[in-house]
Amino acid sequence: MNSLMQFLKTHVTAGDFVVVEYPSLYPLENLVWGELIPSLSTHEILIDDFFGVGDLLFRDYIRKSPPEKYKALMESTKRIKAIRIGPGRTSYASVVEEMPVTYEISEFMRNYYTALTKLSSPSTKVEYSITLGISQYIYFGRDKALRAILFTRSMLPFEDWTSIYFVNSDILDKQQIAVLRELASKLVKVKKERHLYKIEIEE
Repeated sequence: MNSLMQFLKTHVTAGDFVVVEYPSLYPLENLVWGELIPSLSTHEILIDDFFGVGDLLFRDYIRKSPPEKYKALMESTKRIKAIRIGPGRTSYASVVEEMPVTYEISEFMRNYYTALTKLSSPSTKVEYSITLGISQYIYFGRDKALRAILFTRSMLPFEDWTSIYFVNSDILDKQQIAVLRELASKLVKVKKERHLYKIEIEE
């Protein structure tokens, strides 16, 4: 299967937690902003953006895009809400909450819960949650960061939408990736074969 969006439509339901592993040299901006976001433009999307990684990818994609793609992408961002975690920009969406970077479990969960409550309204029902920069957060915070993520996912309600974590497999070690894999209900890997990248679904 060569399309992440096709996989999401045919194999994923609300409440699923999808981990997408990719290598550092993979042009993630093409997958996120060139395929995924435009395909989800009719859905309510939440982006958890650690350190402005999502914005860096967005600006890189926009910089390389022809005018017609730029216009279509800007139209598709209208239904995106973002939680900005740590320093950085978030120029592609309305920012629901700005969270400071913390690796203390209770503080991280409290801050994230506060952000989620600001999304709770009859007119805004998140269908897809996309997390970018999570690898950097874990890399800097090590075990404390992993514990904060584990605790937050176990305590807060994520059953109403599909969660997608984009995980840079070159940044994290095997044990850290194993923790995220164990949490995931679906695992997707981006692999390079010769000069091409392909999407593989791990059963």
